[in-house]
Amino acid sequence: MADALAPPTLPPLEGWVRVDDATDRPFELGPVSVVARTVVYEDAAIRERVPATADGPWRFLFASRLEIRPHTPPSKALTKLVGKRASAGFRSRLEARGFSDVRRVESRTLRVRVGGGGDRDQRDDARGDDPRSDDATEAEADVVRYAATVELAGVELAADAYLAVTPVDGEFLLTGGAYPREVRRGDGETAAALREAIDPERFREELFRVIRRIE
Repeated sequence: MADALAPPTLPPLEGWVRVDDATDRPFELGPVSVVARTVVYEDAAIRERVPATADGPWRFLFASRLEIRPHTPPSKALTKLVGKRASAGFRSRLEARGFSDVRRVESRTLRVRVGGGGDRDQRDDARGDDPRSDDATEAEADVVRYAATVELAGVELAADAYLAVTPVDGEFLLTGGAYPREVRRGDGETAAALREAIDPERFREELFRVIRRIE
């Protein structure tokens, strides 16, 4: 198959379930096209703690491998274009999942490690997220944080969302996700269960762990 493209490889995701795996062409630029292989995961464990979320998944993450065809080495201009298109697509993804009032808050660069293979979890526990470990490739990801709102069963939640774009080895890796930060409005059992389940610091750490280890 001409469009066959390997999916991005993510670190182990305990309590998450893959809900989608698709290949498409997100955009074309004259003779140049972009092929993307995207996997999407949802937090299944948290649904057991907050049953009302079953009708609307709200904590998710995705990862995409983008290949430029014909092969075009990443450049500042190309990276900027991919980032712009990725941002628009990410906003659409958030809105499709029920997030509203999506606002870009800040951006930064993050040094990440791509590749290296092997069982990295034990090494990372000892060395932290140092991209110089092993034979991995060092790269810089452009990371954008968004603020948003999402409503579940009458409970309004403030949410954070992140999108990372990493150029590496003639491809681009996109990683993104969103999670609730706090209950903004709402009473009753669902609001109480959400307050118990929400751990924004842990949610952020788990998402950035994926951003740093995707390959």
